[in-house]
Amino acid sequence: MKNKMTDSNDPVLQALQAVSDPIRLNIVTCLLIDGEKRITSEKYNIVKSTLSHHIKLLKDAKLVQEIKTGTTKTYVLNQEYIQRELPGLIELIRFRSGKTSK
Repeated sequence: MKNKMTDSNDPVLQALQAVSDPIRLNIVTCLLIDGEKRITSEKYNIVKSTLSHHIKLLKDAKLVQEIKTGTTKTYVLNQEYIQRELPGLIELIRFRSGKTSK
């Protein structure tokens, strides 16, 4: 039997690891505040491959969903999944950002 604390399939562990990086936490916070959004590497002053890595980790943790329109990709929080599997995470991030309504 796997220990829940070392189980890489544990949604809580995956989510906490995903938002443990300041850039990924900022991405999630921006999506929470702004809704669907295009995310660019210029905003974070990083190269595109690094941004792609950050986005991949957030998608793997099921925190964000990608929406493709032609060649443009936008992202949105996977709020249904977060509310079901990680209750309280959205409220924690909202509280941390200072935005208490929405």
